[in-house]
Amino acid sequence: MKNITILFSIISFLLTISVNGQTNSKEIDEFIKKIASERYMLIDVRTVEEFEEGYIQGAVNIDYYSTDFANQIEKISNTTPVLLYCRSGNRSGKCMEMMYTMGFTEVKHLEVGIKGWIAEGYRIIQSEHEN
Repeated sequence: MKNITILFSIISFLLTISVNGQTNSKEIDEFIKKIASERYMLIDVRTVEEFEEGYIQGAVNIDYYSTDFANQIEKISNTTPVLLYCRSGNRSGKCMEMMYTMGFTEVKHLEVGIKGWIAEGYRIIQSEHEN
């Protein structure tokens, strides 16, 4: 009985990994389609240092932690469709909520963040700056 329980746990774990991977790929594929449509402004809300480590092509960096973050966001027309991402989806999710509160009509964020993007094998642009 103990072996069956262990086997069931392992199978459940493997199925969870498989399903999450498919969900990540589907979410990222949708994000890529939106980027390709060129309707969206792509914003990376990570720090400048994180951005310089690599970013999604076409992204503009607006640091979520900068003191003038809200002012920089306010400069964007609230009718501009926006795509957001950060490292793991936390900051971009908070930013999306803030932007909707500010009256933006269409804002999406990459829930898996750039970590999920990279884990799925998608390309990033390496910064031209050397450390």
